[in-house]
Amino acid sequence: MKTITVEVREDHLETLAQTKPMAALSELIWNALDAEATEVRVAFIENELTGLETIRISDNGHGLHYDDALLVFRNLGGSWKRHGSRTHERKRVLHGKFGKGRFRAFSLGNSVCWHSVYKDGAAQASFKLSGHAAKLGEFTVFDRKGQVQQPSGMTVEIQDVRDTSNLLRGVKAMEEVTNVFALYLRQYPDTHIIYDGIPLDPSNAETRFTTYPLGEMVTEDGKRIEATLDVVEWRLPGKRALLLCDENGFMRIQAQPRIYFRGFSYSAYLKSAHIAALDSEGFLETGELHPDIRQLLNASRLKLREHFALREAESAIEVLDYWKETGLYPYSGTPADNQEANERRIFDIYSTHLERIFSDFSGATLRTKRLVLRLMQELVHSDPVRMAGILDELITFPEEMEEQILELAGAADADETESRQRETSQE
Repeated sequence: MKTITVEVREDHLETLAQTKPMAALSELIWNALDAEATEVRVAFIENELTGLETIRISDNGHGLHYDDALLVFRNLGGSWKRHGSRTHERKRVLHGKFGKGRFRAFSLGNSVCWHSVYKDGAAQASFKLSGHAAKLGEFTVFDRKGQVQQPSGMTVEIQDVRDTSNLLRGVKAMEEVTNVFALYLRQYPDTHIIYDGIPLDPSNAETRFTTYPLGEMVTEDGKRIEATLDVVEWRLPGKRALLLCDENGFMRIQAQPRIYFRGFSYSAYLKSAHIAALDSEGFLETGELHPDIRQLLNASRLKLREHFALREAESAIEVLDYWKETGLYPYSGTPADNQEANERRIFDIYSTHLERIFSDFSGATLRTKRLVLRLMQELVHSDPVRMAGILDELITFPEEMEEQILELAGAADADETESRQRETSQE
């Protein structure tokens, strides 16, 4: 049995040990995935008296070698992952590199034990390592056992569980952890996370999945290639990613999507056998400097722009239909003339964008929405050009949409002027 002392200031360790429960648990799951696990199980074990007693995270990864543990647990930042971006065997993208996850485990409970089973030459070996929140800078490493009959993997047991760990269970917790790992599980469909007895399903974090063939392309050396683009729209905001994948959907590298439509969160998977070939030749790291990569990305971004322009139109129609059904829409019947038709178009564009991008408006009561929409109607009717200018300061539109709004506003203003002139001449 040995004792490892961490070579870092204790106040830094205390900060790591105060991580929010789901973030801490997620780090432990990431550690398992980085160890090339294809199955990770998170179990919550209760007793009859005090409730939640143990949190157990177990995986079938390659485990941690005894000799590596002496180094890894001694130095914060001493992770084997710090020198690479991918796992050794499966070439998965690595998440963590600095070894902070092991300390964040103490934000879940006061006592943490790691049980590692690993390949030691031709045989299997195992050892245990433990630590306590009262002595964050110390870990006890128990003697190694050889010739064990268990498969490789790591089991982390957290005991003397903190009260905040109850936040890890229930419907909301399941939604939160699914959102954290949905993208990874979609990238690596051979990987499974079983959380509190239920397999995480990335489709639960999605709102829409669409596949587009990008057509045949000709590479720089004259080779004809095929590519497809899978677009996944997510429930939670903030995600935008364009991932270059092989033909099976396994990510090789991530690029900048450069396509931003407010109100939409998405990941786009560009899939082609040619991407795998470029990766094997070491060209992916050059990015858009390579003409084949640039061609693939340009085609993907064009398709993304088309996709979300269509989705914006669909979203606007759905909102307007709902307003009409609930009586929120301030207009009724068909437009009396071209002027009113243009006014309605201006109103429809701005009001549906308010619904989509401003949470204060979309989450408001029906009474508040009715008032706001009525005021917008009056403003558009009284001075469509001025209304367009006011709202342009609040909402950023694509250039082509701004041109459409200004054109409609000008037409509406011209129709109003013409109408007044007719009324004057009749007098």
